[in-house]
Amino acid sequence: MHLKILHIVLVNRWYPPLSNGGIAVYNFYLARALVKLGHHVTVIAARWSAEKPAYSVDEGVKIHRLLMHHYTGVHRLPIMGRYMRGLQQMQYSFQVAHKLYELEQADRPDVIEFAEVNAEGWAYLRQKKHVPVIVRCHTPTFVLREYYDTVEMPFDTKLTTRLEKNCIHQANVLSAPSCDMAQTIAQHIDRINVRDFCVIPNTLDTTQFAVDDRSYARQPITVLHVGRLDRAKGIETLARAIPQVVERYPDVNFVYVGGDRPDGEGSTWQKRLNSYFEQQQVQRNIVFTGNIDHNELLAWYKRADIAVVPSMLYESFSYTVAQAMAAGLPVIASRIGGIPETLQNGQYGLLTAVGDVNNLVEELCKLIEQQSLRQTLGTAASQYARQEFAPEVVAQQTLDLYRSIL
Repeated sequence: MHLKILHIVLVNRWYPPLSNGGIAVYNFYLARALVKLGHHVTVIAARWSAEKPAYSVDEGVKIHRLLMHHYTGVHRLPIMGRYMRGLQQMQYSFQVAHKLYELEQADRPDVIEFAEVNAEGWAYLRQKKHVPVIVRCHTPTFVLREYYDTVEMPFDTKLTTRLEKNCIHQANVLSAPSCDMAQTIAQHIDRINVRDFCVIPNTLDTTQFAVDDRSYARQPITVLHVGRLDRAKGIETLARAIPQVVERYPDVNFVYVGGDRPDGEGSTWQKRLNSYFEQQQVQRNIVFTGNIDHNELLAWYKRADIAVVPSMLYESFSYTVAQAMAAGLPVIASRIGGIPETLQNGQYGLLTAVGDVNNLVEELCKLIEQQSLRQTLGTAASQYARQEFAPEVVAQQTLDLYRSIL
């Protein structure tokens, strides 16, 4: 049977190279994979400078970038500034709706996928007649709010939460990268059930991260942490574990890959961690790379022997975990959100309690001591990642979902 070629629109402000992070990576890999399957893909993303192009084509993906204004002075006002973020997001959703109306006149889409976070689809979904819509639930603001303190999220989120929940209710169909994300949203929103979701993992170009000649016998061991330097990424948990590990294995090296961030106390996290490592006399075992490009990131995955993801933050799907798996690294990660599902509840990596330093030390030492365990976990993880996260696999599952509502 001949299947119709679809015009698919992915709507999300984050799209490379102007944005990075998990959602941007998801959009990028999915868009390209859908084009390779023979479909027309349009992306509606954001730009934060008028100097950036409003339209471009990348590997067959048509990208429209809407100018997103940031009123810096207003955001800093003591009262009004707390509410500007939500109002700005509402304004942006109207920009998105206007662009979609234009597309409907010129080349009507068959299906539109919105992310739920920041409710970009809210204005478009208010109209009674619209193109079939999928809302992809990555991790909504009302879930993230529970994991950040006031300093880290100083703005009011009530309006954003209301708009996000409205988008989820108005969708023709819902998808999520993990069962845990579906269950979490169902617990937060009335009249939404886990059965309303189609669970499809996020996609990753596993061939980029694959390491064909990995040696699991290499010494000394290098432990890799990838992610921005802030509390939510579990950097303090790892830092407190390091002296105990180094006491037993003095040659083990730890590498923090990611940009520095303010610590909320007038300093930065890198300075704060460096001070701690100097006090513990383990600074010779530590490397901070700062921000690096994609090729250097791939090189660090190849050089490393163990990956650690001690996240304190809810993650519906951890790209850091998935990348390490694709690289054939044994992974130690927090038992939080969708991470256990990504690791198949410990089948392809070790899980630790959130913020539990002793548990992390125990699992790190286990992997350092046991070469056979490193090899077993790393080899199995890379095979699983290729089977489950490869773009062509996830794109076909997503395409089947799109067709189910047409």
